[in-house]
Amino acid sequence: MTNILVLEDSPPLQSFLKTLLGASGYKVSISARGLDGFSLMSEQSFDLVLLDLGLLDMDGQAWLLEVRQWSQIPILVLSARDGEVEKVTALDNGANDYITKPFSSNELLARMRVLLRANTQPSMVLQCGNINIDPHKHIVLLNNNDVKLTKKEYKILLLMFQNKDKVLTHNAILSQVWGEQYINRPEYVRVHIAQLRQKLEVNPANPTHILTEPAVGYRLVG
Repeated sequence: MTNILVLEDSPPLQSFLKTLLGASGYKVSISARGLDGFSLMSEQSFDLVLLDLGLLDMDGQAWLLEVRQWSQIPILVLSARDGEVEKVTALDNGANDYITKPFSSNELLARMRVLLRANTQPSMVLQCGNINIDPHKHIVLLNNNDVKLTKKEYKILLLMFQNKDKVLTHNAILSQVWGEQYINRPEYVRVHIAQLRQKLEVNPANPTHILTEPAVGYRLVG
């Protein structure tokens, strides 16, 4: 069953969307808070997000920027903000489509079908030994079993997969995962690499995939 995440702070619209989407055969999870959305996405796989820009705990534009750092899930914005600048900003921040409230049920369902069809194309799963990562679905598998990673762990692992067999310096990882302001803080990387090894290596003390390049950084092999 297609799984939809709805982030919307209006109770009446929450109820409407739950009824409409449920009747249309979709499985639906709803929250009014962006942080809850991140938590839900870390716990289960969704096929599409319906996003209101006016969430209770954060602005939807900020939510878009954050989620696009680690997921390419289709996102359809539902917002009463009808200005051109707001729409362009949302699309630039990573939204796939934008509908202005109020909208018709038929238009919403049609826009959803377009995004879901586009998302059914096979994604390129990256592999390293018994570890697989699907950048499109934000899924990591170890021996075909789902592995739960934090956002930082996932971003580091994806970066290493994208640079497989290459040495990544501490500062290269810091700048791409944390930001330039964290340069020369290798202890941040060491802690997260240790956590990744605990979750992915058969023997974390003697890793076979996530290798240390002494005084330089790390390399993914396999």
